[in-house]
Amino acid sequence: MLEVENLICEYPEGEGKTVVGLALPSFQMKDGEAWGVEGPSGSGKTTLFHCLAGLLTPTRGKILVDGVELTGLSEPERAKWRAENLGYVFQEPKLLPFLTIGENIRLSAYMAGKKLEEVRLRDLLQEVGLPDCEKRFPRQLSGGERQRAAFVRAIVREPRLLLADEPTASLDGRNSERLLDLLLVYQAKSRCMLLCASHDPAVKRRFTRKLELRKEGEKC
Repeated sequence: MLEVENLICEYPEGEGKTVVGLALPSFQMKDGEAWGVEGPSGSGKTTLFHCLAGLLTPTRGKILVDGVELTGLSEPERAKWRAENLGYVFQEPKLLPFLTIGENIRLSAYMAGKKLEEVRLRDLLQEVGLPDCEKRFPRQLSGGERQRAAFVRAIVREPRLLLADEPTASLDGRNSERLLDLLLVYQAKSRCMLLCASHDPAVKRRFTRKLELRKEGEKC
């Protein structure tokens, strides 16, 4: 279960002033649920995801995943938790350009303490339509192919929590649908918790549960 308690993130604005980047009331998300995250630019979607990933410490509030309070962990402890429990699909693939696709995926599994058999790697690449891409470098793939490789890099960790932050923003309609299908099919099979943020109406329609964010001064 994911539990968020009255999350506030503030940033210094100069002259002693602060700006609220995120203000979110408490909510709970259960195992096996998939939620869409909606809100206008500046409402704090990426800030929320960074907090949930342990990349950013909120000014106030708590985040608990399976009873572990992320906001109470040290940075090394958060890094260890992140490697073992979190999958993150970014708007841009963020694949390491000097590693092949196979090496990018193996590194992710290694950091999570998972043993990735070669047959498993080949099966995953086959499932996402990249059967011949293991030894290619990211620059040799199209945008849609790189994003599918980034999806494999995220799920090879077998995450408890899977975050997708505008994952289809740089893709055309066909590749957007394909990536979204991959996310939802994996989530249904693994019963992990999935949060997917997007401005795309086609993506929003795929989620019955939604978390709506508002800008400062508006109610969530």
